[in-house]
Amino acid sequence: MTVLQRAAGNAATTRAVAAGSGRTPRGADLTVQRAENDSAGGGASAGAAEAKSVAEGEVKSVGPGGTITYPSVTSCLTITVYLRDGGKVGGHASLFKASGGMYSDQILPAIKAQVGKSRVERIDVSGAISSWNPAYLKTAIEKSDSVPEQKNDPDGIRAVVSAALDRQAKKISVQETPDGMLTR
Repeated sequence: MTVLQRAAGNAATTRAVAAGSGRTPRGADLTVQRAENDSAGGGASAGAAEAKSVAEGEVKSVGPGGTITYPSVTSCLTITVYLRDGGKVGGHASLFKASGGMYSDQILPAIKAQVGKSRVERIDVSGAISSWNPAYLKTAIEKSDSVPEQKNDPDGIRAVVSAALDRQAKKISVQETPDGMLTR
């Protein structure tokens, strides 16, 4: 839609309002039209999906059809909650706290807060599963008196995520992924 089309639609609406209630000028289209990305009209154009990058120690969400990218997944876990409305909430947990980011034990509570009462379709946990002890999601390594050793425990990770997010374990997939960038 062009700015001229929007102006024509808005001009017709203005004429209709000026004519008084109950009277609509002949041929007037009363639809208020907005140009794509018009700040007065709600932002992105129809069909433009939101994309966000979630760095280590961050939790972010995207609306329906949006994409979450997790850069530099090496020794990290990514937790992506797929909402029934098509939106997603994602967290990037790192073994050690990244500068400016959250500790690993803060990621699940932050995800839960962003999900709120939204209906959840499924949850995907991906990354360096074999580098993680499920305890790291409950108490960050930096906060622990005695650091539990690393172990490959996908079922333990599934149980911690299930309990922390109050979701059924059967909705949670846990998978080891190669190092690199993950897109969900």
